[in-house]
Amino acid sequence: MENKGLKELQIGEEFAGYCIIRKKELKRKKNGDFFLKLELGDRSGRLSGKIWHDAKEYYNELKVGQVIKMKGTIQTYRGNKEIQIHQFRPVQETEEKIVNKLIPRSSRDIQVIKQQFLQHLDSITNKYFRMLFRQIFRTDSDLEKFLSRPSGKLWHHNYLYGNLEHLVCLLDMSDTIAVHYPSIKKELLKTAIIVRHLGNTLEFHTAGFIDYTTLGRLLGHSILSLQRLLPEIDSIPDFPEELKIQLFHLILSQENQPEKTASVLPMTVEAIILNQLIQLDVLTNAAHRIIQNDLMPDSRWTKFNNLLQRFLYVPVDKEDN
Repeated sequence: MENKGLKELQIGEEFAGYCIIRKKELKRKKNGDFFLKLELGDRSGRLSGKIWHDAKEYYNELKVGQVIKMKGTIQTYRGNKEIQIHQFRPVQETEEKIVNKLIPRSSRDIQVIKQQFLQHLDSITNKYFRMLFRQIFRTDSDLEKFLSRPSGKLWHHNYLYGNLEHLVCLLDMSDTIAVHYPSIKKELLKTAIIVRHLGNTLEFHTAGFIDYTTLGRLLGHSILSLQRLLPEIDSIPDFPEELKIQLFHLILSQENQPEKTASVLPMTVEAIILNQLIQLDVLTNAAHRIIQNDLMPDSRWTKFNNLLQRFLYVPVDKEDN
């Protein structure tokens, strides 16, 4: 049985294990002395930690992206959990393989949801869309790289195979909405759901922890997906111009994060539907993560979430009464 991760421990519990340094910051105490504030991460998420002695020396010694083995105690500061670090050391060469186990990963059965994705892919019969997918996923390795990516850094589906989870949920919901609105172009909608995530392979890196690449920060999700899609479509003889325009619109009219806006407003029925399906899955996934990670000690409320601009309440289950 695996030891608990950083975010899974309660106040007063001890942590002994591996984590990766995501951020470091040299700060001053009220008396002018320095202390080192770290953001540490493992498979369970991220947590702040502090080193109170020899802060300058450790600031110069420790590097962002470095894996350390650490002992510490979970405590609370201003309502937030953090870890007081007692001991740590850099990993040895024989321990380097541990880095792959520090990245959060989907808790779902990957083979099951992968099969669900493939069933959705096979349900698309339009010959141009099928040719497009054959171009994009030339090998099993191409498909695996695409499905295994995260779909966000912090806000939603921010773990390995988060992309796969998000895709399958959207594809499932597109089948449901098509039952109630049979006139919509369901195959166009499903194709757009898949191709608008093509940029994920360039948007995020997973070298020890999930973060944006330079391309991801500078260009963004939609542009990267469009750049990836355009040459594939152009390589297909007689690909209908109308389908291409609608796919491009479906990509450019969506935005995952509530504080950002898309390049254009959704102006087709399919784009309006996709916009709402994305928000439903993104907000639901984010809310589950917030409840799991940010529930305040001895409370039914999470700490205030700046993106949602609200607290979240966790009802008491009947079995808790």
